[in-house]
Amino acid sequence: MSSNRKGVFGMIAVLCLPLLLSACVLMTSATPHQAFVGKYGWFVGKHIAWIDDGFPPKYGFNVSSKRTAHGNIEIEIANPLANRQCKIFYTYNPQTKIIVSWRYEGTNNQCAINPYT
Repeated sequence: MSSNRKGVFGMIAVLCLPLLLSACVLMTSATPHQAFVGKYGWFVGKHIAWIDDGFPPKYGFNVSSKRTAHGNIEIEIANPLANRQCKIFYTYNPQTKIIVSWRYEGTNNQCAINPYT
């Protein structure tokens, strides 16, 4: 019976290996815009203080803010990207200070970062 188990596990390993390798290739072949979305979208669900800690101090934190129709607060953060043509906004709940959404204004080329850094 143990040799039968080895055969089953060996077959599973052989079948899963291509899936694992293709997943690794897909993760490393992100476009600059996909890397941007992954980096800045990561803050959703986090406390608003994460944004202040997540950006270098020279860029500042809050450029402007406004209250939304749902009572949340939307802030525009100072753009840490070199081109400054992409605007980044986060919306958070003022009671919990949890970021509930984010958005950006700009083209995919303007809102892009090097995926390999």
